Amino acid sequence: MRRWLAALILLCGRAHAGDEVQQVPLRDPWVPPSVSRAASVAPETRGAALQAQVERKLRASFEAADVNRRGSITREEARAAGLGFVAEHFERIDVRGSGRVSFEDLKRYLDARR
Repeated sequence: MRRWLAALILLCGRAHAGDEVQQVPLRDPWVPPSVSRAASVAPETRGAALQAQVERKLRASFEAADVNRRGSITREEARAAGLGFVAEHFERIDVRGSGRVSFEDLKRYLDARR
């Protein structure tokens, strides 16, 4: 009976003690506790490091959208790559009216919005 109750507690993620509900973390029984603890203690990224991380990810998405490797993308390329924000704000980002925006154009637009 105790094993069944322990399994139920693990599946539900909470333990009842009278009227009080206590949260119990769900754990994968196949992952050793030392490994799962190490993964959950990753340092939080903040400040300039966070800004750099966001810029790298955005640049990677932008470069993936640039299928012709011209250094700029069209509204259609942005939309096809899932860059909805770029597609929706395309006219404001494309200040030269060329029909293409570079990553630097996008950065300038985002900096101006801050």
